[in-house]
Amino acid sequence: MSAQTRSTAEIESRVRAIVGEVLWVAADDIRAAAPLIDYGLDSPTAIELTIQLEQAFGIEIPEDAASRLNTVDDIVAYVRDDS
Repeated sequence: MSAQTRSTAEIESRVRAIVGEVLWVAADDIRAAAPLIDYGLDSPTAIELTIQLEQAFGIEIPEDAASRLNTVDDIVAYVRDDS
């Protein structure tokens, strides 16, 4: 299913799952508006997160855009708007 046909809730659920996998945090423990650095995001994990998001949603996230994706809410909005 492409991001275009997914609801915002479906996108958020998948984003939380990916963030949780990459940062080793339970998806349910991730607050949508919390900075991902609060959960341990650093440069190497940011790269891995970007790769996982690109693969999951079939999108490309340029470096300048990736640097602005600081919360789950930011990622959801980007995925929804980019699709």
